[in-house]
Amino acid sequence: YSTKVRQPNPGYVKESAVINAPLEAIWSMIAPMTFKFCSNIAQSKKNEDDSSTLGQYTIAYTDNTVQTVRMTSMSEGHSDKRSVGFELVQSEPAVSYTSVMHLITLTAVTHTQGGPQTFVEYSSDFSTDADTEAIQDSKYKKIEFFQDLQKAVA
Repeated sequence: YSTKVRQPNPGYVKESAVINAPLEAIWSMIAPMTFKFCSNIAQSKKNEDDSSTLGQYTIAYTDNTVQTVRMTSMSEGHSDKRSVGFELVQSEPAVSYTSVMHLITLTAVTHTQGGPQTFVEYSSDFSTDADTEAIQDSKYKKIEFFQDLQKAVA
């Protein structure tokens, strides 16, 4: 048996940043789910043989992890807000938790000091079996995501 003590799982990670770019410029990089601006992603593409409404995507990371995610929601209904939701379907190698749902929300900043800005939130809701290490890893990957996004629009 394992002597590792499992810490209580907060189960939810949310990070946010203000990116110095207009909402549409950022949305055009996030909506296709290619994540070309992310330094830790080698390739991401839509699975052509998928029949789900919004599609499934295979994401290959630079550490040789390959994950399949299913887009669960996409909202473009407001002029100043956009969002995309997706859930993990499969991972190779396997992850230590049962499930995770991600949501990326973009909101145009309406009062800025200078050029256009967008408030970006990236949240992940993990199943209760996710350990503290998985939660912390998610937090750091979101920070990298924001850094890569800001570099891409600079």
